[in-house]
Amino acid sequence: MSAMTSEISFPSADGSLTIYGSLNLPLNDPGTGKTLPAILLVNGSGPIDRNGNVPSMKMYFNTCNRFAEHMGTRTAERFIAILSYDKRGVGKSIKKGDKHLFYRAGMMDLVLDAVEAVRYLSDHPRIDNRRIVILGHSEGAIILPLICHEVSQSGLGSIFGCIFYGGFGENLRDAMKLQRKRSVDEVSEMKGVWGWILRKLVTEERLEKQYKDLMEKVNAENQPDYISIQFGLMKYPAKWTREHFAYDVTSSLQKYITCHCLAITGKKDVQVRNEFCDSKKAAQLVPNAASVEAHRPQNLTHALRSLEGASKLMNIKKDYTNMGKLPLDEELLSITDQWCNRVLFGHE
Repeated sequence: MSAMTSEISFPSADGSLTIYGSLNLPLNDPGTGKTLPAILLVNGSGPIDRNGNVPSMKMYFNTCNRFAEHMGTRTAERFIAILSYDKRGVGKSIKKGDKHLFYRAGMMDLVLDAVEAVRYLSDHPRIDNRRIVILGHSEGAIILPLICHEVSQSGLGSIFGCIFYGGFGENLRDAMKLQRKRSVDEVSEMKGVWGWILRKLVTEERLEKQYKDLMEKVNAENQPDYISIQFGLMKYPAKWTREHFAYDVTSSLQKYITCHCLAITGKKDVQVRNEFCDSKKAAQLVPNAASVEAHRPQNLTHALRSLEGASKLMNIKKDYTNMGKLPLDEELLSITDQWCNRVLFGHE
């Protein structure tokens, strides 16, 4: 089935700017009045655009555009529309005169912007508003329960399904702690002169002090929206961090997830824990879900590609740069396709 990508826009939740994105639909409208299910893509942390890239940091993950390309190959009878968008402060979703818009945004700003994306899909004449699925990757997976809750509170009805990629059951505080520990563990095993040097620089004590110093700035009395770090060379979203740390992910999963769920975290994902995608644990995390399916592919990484050999935090930029040139993982897409066929279309 041929698909076309069109640029779309919708107002941000607070009405302060226009959010721009891309919508994939079948190339030809058969004119039958038949509507399509849709998947909304919600990206991970950082200034990520509609394609899943971070141009400002020259990081090209190509997650959203590759996912849309794959879904565009589905048959007409099982076609799924795909919507992705530039986060506020990224790509075309900018506000004139506010160069720090992205760093001012809190977690709830991102949640409510996603709700407006759902509203756009719900109002679209070619979309079946009873079959909208939200796919969250990384941070997008973490905040999925809140998005579902806010959608229901907004009068848009219930979300039909949730897909969690690399973040099911995780929270920001524990993910940061996990990454600090893994960094120290990796350095302790490195050989040669470079390993010796890194063991002097990357220690548990030093990383914990850096984290403590960061949190003191984040929680400063004046409650800043963002702070400067790295000798003033970089900005860091303080409001976003405070809201994440106040967010109870486990409770939200239990209370707010009542739809069909698919959760996938790879065993070579070094940024989050994969044990929540054990089938029994997954069912316990979302006891009110209409259904839950969980997978832990052996070689899948956080970049949604497979990796032969060891996955290391210390190699993450190099690995992700190379992975961004590759198609998304075949097993990941196969699991997702089968789930969509069964849940969205009632077919095995």
